[in-house]
Formats: sequence, C-alpha cells, structure tokens
Amino acid sequence: MKRFARFCLAPLLLLAVALLALALTSRPAQRPAVLAGFGEAPLVIAHRGGRGLWPENTLFAFERAAALKVDMLEMDLRLSRDGQLVVLHDALVDRTTNGSGAIAELDLDRVRALDAGYRWSADGGESHPYRGQGIRIPTFAEVLERFPDYPKVVEIKVPDVGMEDALCDLLKAHGQRDKVLVGSFYERSLKRFRSLCPEVATAAGPTSVRLLVALDWIGLGGLVSPSYQALQIPEHSGNLRVASPGLMDTARQRGLAVQLWTINEQPAMRHLLDMGASGLITDYPDRALQLLGRSTRITSLSDE
Repeated sequence: MKRFARFCLAPLLLLAVALLALALTSRPAQRPAVLAGFGEAPLVIAHRGGRGLWPENTLFAFERAAALKVDMLEMDLRLSRDGQLVVLHDALVDRTTNGSGAIAELDLDRVRALDAGYRWSADGGESHPYRGQGIRIPTFAEVLERFPDYPKVVEIKVPDVGMEDALCDLLKAHGQRDKVLVGSFYERSLKRFRSLCPEVATAAGPTSVRLLVALDWIGLGGLVSPSYQALQIPEHSGNLRVASPGLMDTARQRGLAVQLWTINEQPAMRHLLDMGASGLITDYPDRALQLLGRSTRITSLSDE
C-alpha cells in the first residue's frame, strides 16, 4: 500500500511543481499599440466594413463605416493568381460580384474588372442599389493608402501561400504595423506571421482559444502567458458556450481584449457588453453605436 501511495504521489508532486512554475512565470499580454488609443469603452468593429449596410470588403464600405466613426474596420485577405493581396472573404468571387471562379485563379486586372456591388441587396434580392456604381474588390495596399490612421482587424484566410510574408511586407512598407490586429483560423499562419512581424498585434487562433477555454474551465486560465493580445470569439460554437463570464474575467486578467463575432442584434449586444465584452464585431455597426449612445450619422465622405 505504501509503495502504491508513493507511486501516486510522485506524479502529483511533479504536477504541483509544474503548476507552481507556471504560476511564477506566467505573464499577461501587454496592450498593443493598435488598441492603445482607446479607453475602456467597448469598441464597435465593422465586420467586412459593415456588410449588412453596404457591399462588404470594399473601399465603399470602409469609407462609410469610417464616416460612421466606428472604432475599427474588419476585413479578409486572399491572394490573387499574380500574388496580390486582395480584400475578399470567399474563395470564390461568385457570391459578391458579377464574376465567377476562384480568386486564386484570377489575375489582379481581372479582379479589378469585377463589380463588387453587383449582388448586394437589403431586401432579399428585390433590388440591387449598388450595381454598376464602380465598386470594386480592393487590394490591401489600397486600403492601407486610403486609411493610414484607422485601426484595422485583418484575417488571413489562406495558409501556406505566402500571405504572411506579403502582409508583413506591406505593413512595413506603409508604416502601419501599429494600426493592425491580425487573426486567422490557422495557427501555423499566426505563428509564421508573429515570427515575421513580432511587433504587430495578433488574435488567438482556434487552438489557443480552445486551450484557454479548457484551462479556464478547470480554474487554471490564470496560468496562461498569451502570445496574442486579443481573443476574438463567437458567443457559441455548436452546443458549446464559448463566451462565459468566467472566460471574460480570465481574459481581462491576462490582458486580453475580448471581441465577439458576429453580433448583429441589440439584445445580444447588450448581453455580451454586460458580460464584459471589450468589442463587438458586427455587420450592423449602426446598431451597436446606437446601443452605446453614440451618433449614427454619417459625418463625411472623403470620396464625395
């Protein structure tokens, strides 16, 4: 019996030592430069520029979201066939433009010829007010040039095709490493991007999110030393509740900004803000602004 007790005690002691070492060495994330200018008020982040209000991921959308005075512009990045970073969510251009096919099989000249306002409708397809208005798929360089001072949330949509290098190079060339928060559903993309551009803020990848949720569930979330500065999560994933009050508290203690996606209805916005969300990623930024008591009037448009 004593031998069995010693057999069980040894790994428990090792575990205790490991947990103590983690507790002594763990460090919270530092507030990144891209978020440093904001106070404690929750942020309104225009998902794809506010895709419920105008054609998504376009300069047209970003201009209007900026004129609404949202806090951050969110967008997606892919590569064209000739290696240009373009702002587009889907692998195919079919859903949002008058074209068809994979963006990865189209050169930039072909991409520029597409009408990115062609499919957008606010009434289920009864009308298409932005067709033929010259709205195009922009390059990421064009976004950086148009909005040099605006904080941006950027998602790498495709791993292992050189997007991380191209993104880092563009941010360096435009002097905007402090204006961007980079996320991805691919941990290896985030790892590579962090190695290339360590000074640029990143969000947790899915594995990191799952680890933090699991550790928080067993009361060990406070031991995490994040390699990221933001937690961008849905309220639920399938039947699993991701955004719990406990996770929110743990994230704040670890210095993480917690941004919830994609939150479009005001009751859900209110619920998550009360729970402690530090940002709302939404298709309808006007609704979030209204809920927060901020103006929903478009103040100015630089292209008009």
